[in-house]
Amino acid sequence: MLRPSNRDNDSQGHDNALRAFDRSLEELGLDHLDLFLIHWPLPAKGLFVETWKALEEIYRSGRAKAIGVSNFQPRHLRRLLENSDVVPAVNRIEVHPYLTQDEVRAFGAEHEIATEAWSPIAQGKVLDDPTLNRIAEREGKSPAQVTLRWHVQRGDIVFPKIGDPEAHRGELRPLRLRAPEGDIGEISALNRNERTGFDPDRFNG
Repeated sequence: MLRPSNRDNDSQGHDNALRAFDRSLEELGLDHLDLFLIHWPLPAKGLFVETWKALEEIYRSGRAKAIGVSNFQPRHLRRLLENSDVVPAVNRIEVHPYLTQDEVRAFGAEHEIATEAWSPIAQGKVLDDPTLNRIAEREGKSPAQVTLRWHVQRGDIVFPKIGDPEAHRGELRPLRLRAPEGDIGEISALNRNERTGFDPDRFNG
């Protein structure tokens, strides 16, 4: 089970984070979580290191099998690593062809922090892109399939929203195939540093 530690951005700070975790367990009716995340760094509040120390306690207790962060930039991660013992298992960030996040992903790879992509198709914005449509038409796939395969081939963890798994099984099958490196490069070149969500350096909840 994955659960943000401050889904509403009101649970930062050591004691607040511990209470948020207990509340999550109670609401879900579980005795542990597989993964527990800090949702945003909220840099102006300056509490994410303190919050992380609470997550480290939870992790050591065995009540969370892994702990991680979401929307953290390299500067936030460096501060975290300099002041803590447990390296985040995952950093869940906005990633799509219009926001490739190369710097954040490279930092994660260097420190063995997995990258999970949220908004993997930019809330549908990339699906009308001419390059993606040209590649999709050539390969007999949909733009969504091509985009998800780009994520997987680059090493991103991706959880596309699917209402009916059986109905969309065919959509996911191409993720098992490998795209030509030229396609991957073309899609990566679409980067505009364009976000659909908040900027983690400016968002403070």
